[in-house]
Formats: sequence, structure tokens, C-alpha cells
Amino acid sequence: MTTALTITIVIVAVLLFLLAFILVRTMIYASQAAASLSVDLPAPETPKLEIDIMEAAKHLSEVVQVKTISHEDPAEDNKELFTLMQKELEILYPRVHQTMHKELAGGFSLIYTWVGKNPELDPVLFTSHQDVVPADPDSLDQWTHPPFSGEIADGFIWGRGTLDIKSQLIAIFEAAEKLIANGYQPERTVILAFGHDEEVVGKGAEAIVANLQEKGIHLAALIDEGGTVLDNCLPGIKGLAATIGVAEKGFLSLKFKVEKEGGHSSTPDRESAIGILSRALVRLESNPFPADIASSRPMFQALAPASSVWMQVAFANLWLFKGLVINRLSKTVETDAALRTTTALTIIHSGVKDNILPGKAEAVVNFRILSGSTIAETCERVRRVINDEKVHFEPISHSAKEPSPVSPSNSASYMQIVAAIGDFFPGTIVAPEIGLGGTDARNYYPICEQVYRFTPVLTQKEDLNRVHGINERLSIDGLHTMIGFFYELIARWSAE
Repeated sequence: MTTALTITIVIVAVLLFLLAFILVRTMIYASQAAASLSVDLPAPETPKLEIDIMEAAKHLSEVVQVKTISHEDPAEDNKELFTLMQKELEILYPRVHQTMHKELAGGFSLIYTWVGKNPELDPVLFTSHQDVVPADPDSLDQWTHPPFSGEIADGFIWGRGTLDIKSQLIAIFEAAEKLIANGYQPERTVILAFGHDEEVVGKGAEAIVANLQEKGIHLAALIDEGGTVLDNCLPGIKGLAATIGVAEKGFLSLKFKVEKEGGHSSTPDRESAIGILSRALVRLESNPFPADIASSRPMFQALAPASSVWMQVAFANLWLFKGLVINRLSKTVETDAALRTTTALTIIHSGVKDNILPGKAEAVVNFRILSGSTIAETCERVRRVINDEKVHFEPISHSAKEPSPVSPSNSASYMQIVAAIGDFFPGTIVAPEIGLGGTDARNYYPICEQVYRFTPVLTQKEDLNRVHGINERLSIDGLHTMIGFFYELIARWSAE
């Protein structure tokens, strides 16, 4: 046997072994993912739910019309509007207010306690928030219906809060009102809690948690806004895929400042405050944080049954295909954000007149910190990338939150969410995710280990930019599903 033939045989043997190894790992990976789909948890018996959906749509419309806006400058907030909306809730949901004990926390955040038959059981908590972001004045002419009209038209409720997230607040109230009207009594205590300043990373949810801590309450489980049911929105995933947030990225806003002697624009220095800051910002934007697949791997493993064969092969063999996977996922902004700490240039200020050299330039950059990293690590990398002692930065007050802990995706409460999703969105594959945005849920970890984020809404690609964007809207059918989902989940979670 010649040397060349021997080498060829060895190469072929190695390739065949490698191929077999890849196939075996892929089969194990796919079988594990398929096994995780088998959730057989029948819902507890509850009275049949009958919904007057147009009445519920009008209720959502009414609260959308109340401009409970959170501004970056609290002086711009009109807190009287929160009081007005809360009075409307008392009128719309009389049974909730007759049955549950209502409290205020932090001035305007709401806590409702529905005492269960067995006080020895830890309570469950359903939350959302009352506030919304403002609408950009320059975009008002692009809205089909004004952002605070609450218009009901073409099968939708239109306006701020229909997706983020007065809809979830109303759906929870509607479900609770119906359960009470139908004579349902929870075995374990049910708490409804609604912060008033989530959109500005505020203090409302912190006040709610402090209130519960003072009473010695430990929660069995909690659900807040979060992942939705995505219709062909994830690359490589076909059909409906629901994502349940089991954690969320950290939040950090840094204020950058460059100070330099100003002067007349006719005799400019070789460097300006604007130029120095601009170069620093370009360096930040041009040097994104490195990608890390680890925190997203559980999500894509759970999605394996709905993914292409090649995607299953790649995720089952990241030791070989990690670079290709990262390259593929980085092409879409949503999946790229799941892989790394993101850098977003959001605010810049400098100058007062066209013939005056400004003595100061300022900017704000927002970072969403990947699970497993820290604020300190983020700041250290920013310092290295900028590499300019003339550029100073510091965290903005109340805008620094570490990544949250990760809640289990194999707990009974998580599986009850999965089961409810299966009841209302048949054929949907469900996966845990690390939430890209911030929610009030991050505040509850001191009193709860099972903190989940899910909003039972079907999301099309065209809807992805409506949250905080133009033409925010929710279909009437979507509201109907939300109410039914929470009607069932309250019963599932409040059972013994």
C-alpha cells in the first residue's frame, strides 16, 4: 500500500468518524429538545368564561385615552392622570375592588390582594405597569389614529399602551373580574400589582416589593410583560414560537462629557470638544462587545424541533460551528442583541450658536448588559475602547441595573405557562429567553425565585416596531385571547 493511499484512507476514516460524531450529537440534541415539549398539565376546572369583547375593548380604549406618560424629567409628569385612571378602574371593575384589598405604594403604584383559602401557601403575583412612553411630536402625522385616541377601528384598538402594556393590565383585571363574578375562590392568595414608572426605570415596583417584604411575603411565582408568540419572526424558525423571559439583560446609561476652552469659530483649535467626543463615540459604535452564545443556547435548543436541519446540526455542534452560528444570528438586530452587550448612542448635546466654539460636549450611551457580565466589566471595556483621558463618563442616576438572576425553565409554574400557551396557541413551540429590555420584574427577585415574563399576544414581523413606535395597536381578537389566557393562568397558579 502506497503512502498516498494510506494517507487518503486515514483522512476518509477521520472524516467519516467526524460526520458520525456530528450526527450522533445532533440526534441527541433534537431528542432532548423534543422531550422538553411534552407538557401534560390539564387546567383546573373553572366556570366557563364568557367575554363581551367589545366592552373589554372599550375598557382598554378608555385607559389608553388617559395620558399616564412617564417622562425622563419627572417634573413633566402629570401624576393626577394616574389618579384619574385608577378611579376609572374602580368603576370598570367593581367586583375586584369589592373583593380584593387595595393599597398604594410609592404614591401611585397599585397592589391588590385576593386572599386565598389556604394562607399557608405562598402567593402568586400578576403584574404589568400603568405608564407609557410619549409619542414623538414629529411622527404624529404618520399615525393612522392619534396615539392617545384609543380608537377602535378596523378590528384593532389603537394607541399608546395597547402593546406596552396597558393591554396586559386590562386583561388581568378583566380575568379577575370574571373569575370573581363566576364564584371562583383561589386556594392560594393572588396578588395583582401595577407600577407607575416602569418606562423610566422608576421606583414604583421597588415600593411594591418593599411593601410585600414588610409583610413577610415570599412569592411562589410571578408573571410580568415579556416574550410573545412570534409568527415566523426568528431566523431559521418556522411557524409559531413563544418565548418566556426567564431573565433580563442589565441596564446602564453612561453620560459622556468633554470640556475644552471655547472661543470664536473664526479661530478654531485643532481639536474641539465636539470632535473629541465624536471620535470616542465612533470608536464605541465601531467596536461592539464580543458575542457569546452561552446565554441564548437554552432558547435555541428548545426551538430545535421548529428549526431547519442545518440549524440543529450547528447548535448541537457549537464546538465546530460556533463562528458560523454567531455570524448567522448577528445578521438580524434582534438575535444579534441576544448575543452581546449592546451599545446604543441615544443623546448628544453641544453648542448654542453657529459662530461659537462650545466649551462642552455631552452624550448619553445606553448599554444592555449580557447575562453573565457586570456593570464593572462594561465600564472597563468602555474605558479601553475610548482610550482618551479627555473623555470622562459616569453612570446616570437610577440608570444602572445588573443583569437579573435566571429563573428555572423546568419548574411547575413555568410548565403551567407552557401548558396555557398550548391551550390558546395550539402548535406553538415554547422556549426560555433572556429578555432584551427592562421590566419591573427585575425588582422582585428578593422575594421570588420564579420570575417570568410573557405577554400572550401573537406578533407578526410588521408589529415588531410598533412598541414605542408609530401605530401601536392591538387586535380585538388579541385582547380576547389575553383575557382568556390570564383567566386560565390565574386558576392554574392559584391552585394548591
